[in-house]
Amino acid sequence: MKKINLCLIIIASLGGICYSIIPLINAQIYKFLICLAIIPVMLVPKIIKKILKIKLTPMTEFVYLIFVFCAHFLGSIVNLYHLINNYDKIMHLASGIVTAFFGILIIVNFKKYHKKSIIFNVLFIISFVLMIASFWEFFEYFCDNLFSKDAQNVLTTGVNDTMNDMIAAFIGAILFNIMYIYEEITNNSLVIKRFIQEIEKD
Repeated sequence: MKKINLCLIIIASLGGICYSIIPLINAQIYKFLICLAIIPVMLVPKIIKKILKIKLTPMTEFVYLIFVFCAHFLGSIVNLYHLINNYDKIMHLASGIVTAFFGILIIVNFKKYHKKSIIFNVLFIISFVLMIASFWEFFEYFCDNLFSKDAQNVLTTGVNDTMNDMIAAFIGAILFNIMYIYEEITNNSLVIKRFIQEIEKD
């Protein structure tokens, strides 16, 4: 798994560098920065482990890296957001699920997880997902104003695109929590509880 993660980082980073050449030549600073941003974004798990001392299993890193590869590299750099209908919404739905995994990761690492505290865990996960989703929209809004762009599609959809993105992430969190509650009630370690067990064991 570690080799797969390394391959993802290398492929995305080299791809970002290659795709940044034309924007650099054409002085398209916004596109150029998006292409190069893939490098630090792919290195986030290593930064988290180094600075915050949070345990991340190779599988956890893989989930993050494959999401960033699909959302950032394929979506923004290769431009699948504009080439495939609803690709953006699929990625925001996936972001809710991926962020929910990191929410449960935080609970476990800070010793706040208890299998009997289902309500607290569910509320924390939903709150964490919505916080990250709102921060992302803040970031897009800031970049749109800084570079005079319209990543949030305000000119064509008003607030609809932003709200739909956040709703998609929220639905992802709900789907995650339905699975989580089912596993806790039935005491089955299918996906989420197995993920928790791996973190606690590591």
